[in-house]
Amino acid sequence: MPVLIAIDTATPDTGLAVLKDDEIVAQYNWLSHQNQTVELLPRLEWLLESAGLSLKDASAIAVSIGPGSFNGLRVGLSTAKSLAFALDIPLCGIGTLELAAYPYLASGLKVWALLPSGQQEYAAAIYQKNGDGLKEEVKPYITNLADLAAEVSEPCVICGPISQTSQTELKALLGDKKAVFAPADIRPSRAASLARLAKKRIEDGLTDSPAGLQPLYLRRPQISPRKHRTGLPLSQNKAVIWDMDGVIADSAPFHMRAWQTTFAEIGYTFSEADFYRTFGLRNDMIIYSVLGEKSDADTIHTLADRKEHLFREYAGQEIQLFPGVIELLKSLKTAGYRMAIASSAPLANIKLVMTKLGIGDYFLATVSEKDVTKGKPNPQIFLLSAARLCASPEECLVIEDAPAGVEAAKKAGMKCIAVTNSQQPQALSEADMIVDTLGKISVEDIAGFIGLAGAK
Repeated sequence: MPVLIAIDTATPDTGLAVLKDDEIVAQYNWLSHQNQTVELLPRLEWLLESAGLSLKDASAIAVSIGPGSFNGLRVGLSTAKSLAFALDIPLCGIGTLELAAYPYLASGLKVWALLPSGQQEYAAAIYQKNGDGLKEEVKPYITNLADLAAEVSEPCVICGPISQTSQTELKALLGDKKAVFAPADIRPSRAASLARLAKKRIEDGLTDSPAGLQPLYLRRPQISPRKHRTGLPLSQNKAVIWDMDGVIADSAPFHMRAWQTTFAEIGYTFSEADFYRTFGLRNDMIIYSVLGEKSDADTIHTLADRKEHLFREYAGQEIQLFPGVIELLKSLKTAGYRMAIASSAPLANIKLVMTKLGIGDYFLATVSEKDVTKGKPNPQIFLLSAARLCASPEECLVIEDAPAGVEAAKKAGMKCIAVTNSQQPQALSEADMIVDTLGKISVEDIAGFIGLAGAK
């Protein structure tokens, strides 16, 4: 059954909606004050879970593209584009004013949609019902209440997140011109409108390219320099995605021992060369590399469960961090970088490692094997990590140790630093930088790769 996820972050009135077939099965709206980067993905995952769904069930993504706040649109578009890339599903962007107008089109009147845009100014556009959709009579533009009132020439509906005070002022300016105002304290969910409009457009073949979809700004974003220097780089929109095994945790000996025991129990030999040849791949791919056509779904599930049980048993007492990891984690967190773990391992393994090594507080997101349908070298795991960090691929750097991981990072359009904890340097040649220990990597190195000035 088709599942469409709608994301509206254009204003602090943030909204999410899930459309399954023709029905809104879940929606959530909240007032977010500059916290959408942190709040969006956790709330989306909670909403999907409440509907008995997950991100993997999504068949399309819709997003509001503006006008709206610069940061809000960046968060929404980065998330939607990364999810569409990662899940390989259609993407549809729709203007914020269209979404505001949509619930009122049944009136049969023209609808003026307004959105506050700076002091005493509004983004405005005019829409009219057109079949099951809407027709844009006047494209979005910036105006003020006096000019807007002068332009109203026929009965209309005026809607949007405008205050009761502004409504009163506009009514006075309109005089006896006939206009119906949408209640200021009742605001239909733009996310629900987004889901319904996007469904029809996608069915009509009107989709957007994740690489080409851009926000609609009616004026240049106003980004002011900090009044007071903090001594840190402006890295809030930049992200570092870490592989776990072979990068953070010296886990290879425990994985190899677990695989060797598992295969030996069914009469197969798994050599050290076999292990390093497949290190970093998903369990199903490793099992297939040994058993070939004998690796049916039940066999894969049984062997993978046994191997991971053994790994946790072996690693639980002895696993250690690689040199330089904790120092780099601390430096990146202090400098404001957002971080995620993207691992082909089961979530139970990731939780074990994070708990045993005391590193859970450094990561805002975790992506495990259960979250993806395709393993490395497919880029899905890194693109989904970027989405969970509300970052675009070009804002991300990956730290890897395996050839398949490096290839996945590059396919995702991300910079990559490779550490030779498990491979020879020549096997990692696609990486942007190769080191023999993360103790040689600084925040300045990472900042340079993703276009930032280094930390001071």
